[in-house]
Amino acid sequence: MLSKYTKSILIVSLLFGLLLSIFGCLTASSTPNPNKLPIKVLEITMDENHLEEFRAQLRKFADKHFLTFTESFYNKDHTFFSVEMNGDDFHIFLQNNKDALGEFSLGIFNEATPSISQQTIDELTYDLKELIMEIPNVAIAEKIKSLIITVDKNREQEVLDQLQKFANKHSLEYKLSFLSSDKSLFHLEIYGDGFHITSRDRLQLKNQDVEDISMTFYTDINNKTPNPTSIPQETLDEFYNDLKNFLEEIPDATVTEEG
Repeated sequence: MLSKYTKSILIVSLLFGLLLSIFGCLTASSTPNPNKLPIKVLEITMDENHLEEFRAQLRKFADKHFLTFTESFYNKDHTFFSVEMNGDDFHIFLQNNKDALGEFSLGIFNEATPSISQQTIDELTYDLKELIMEIPNVAIAEKIKSLIITVDKNREQEVLDQLQKFANKHSLEYKLSFLSSDKSLFHLEIYGDGFHITSRDRLQLKNQDVEDISMTFYTDINNKTPNPTSIPQETLDEFYNDLKNFLEEIPDATVTEEG
């Protein structure tokens, strides 16, 4: 039979182990999951009469890399759809952008811990772009980073003024369109040689006196090579950092990198 002392030690040990398990579960549940965000994002645009060919190229890519391939269709003529391709350590998800026929967003998501190597991601991305670019008149833009500008509500014009100054300084094409009668919702695109910058619709923060405006920086890929243009990375970094500096000049505004 166990002595009282031995029993006490055993009970304390069991309770301590139980507390460690509970703490471990709470810690795991509160830790953000980095794999929820894509590690590579492509924006793809093509003529609607090439959509069937596009799906065939995606299936060819999946077969080549031994990925499971799943299609989902959202209308009768199969022009609005999503595709998911799953591997052992990653998955790829593609879907139509809002209601825009022939415009797609494609994300590559890591599922491994630690993450799969950058070389593997680059090789997969290159091969995927190479197959997609066999489609006539296709355009691919690869996301670099996003900047989120947080300012007081109704100060959109100050943000637009700084973006106009940035475009003028670098002789970039500046296209602005308003999506609401009060001009509070807008869509902005700034085009350079081998890259462009675009805004998402304004993000309203409920019950707060501030709003978020997102500017996303893309490199453009032409039909000659899957590489993101011949513009040097150093030049791209200079444009990106200068854009950030212009936005940080706005009084009482916060600029954060989304990644």
